[in-house]
Amino acid sequence: MATTVSRRTVIVERPRVTLSRRLEKTESTQTVVTLGGELDAAALNTLVDSFDEAIAQDDSDVVVDLAGVEFIGVAWIGTLVRSRAVLQTQNRALTLRAPSHKVYRLLELCGLSYLIEPQ
Repeated sequence: MATTVSRRTVIVERPRVTLSRRLEKTESTQTVVTLGGELDAAALNTLVDSFDEAIAQDDSDVVVDLAGVEFIGVAWIGTLVRSRAVLQTQNRALTLRAPSHKVYRLLELCGLSYLIEPQ
């Protein structure tokens, strides 16, 4: 497992998943969690830990960048829904960015396509 740390970005690489967290300065500050690889049940704890860190980091909204995701398991969908619920109790938002066609289709089937940022 390799970890790279800079002032603004933390990248953690583990088998099957790559996570990157960074603050993005836009109109409002966002914490971006970038996911990549195959997001199956074996990598679920990685996501839970990253979301917990992203939520606890500050009071910004959380954006999940899915551009590098090749596969997403249904267990991950539940984690996204639970994380969104936690953020909502704090008047914060969770949005999804740039899913592949396959990931978009799964999100659509689960009724979560409304969480995807417009392109």
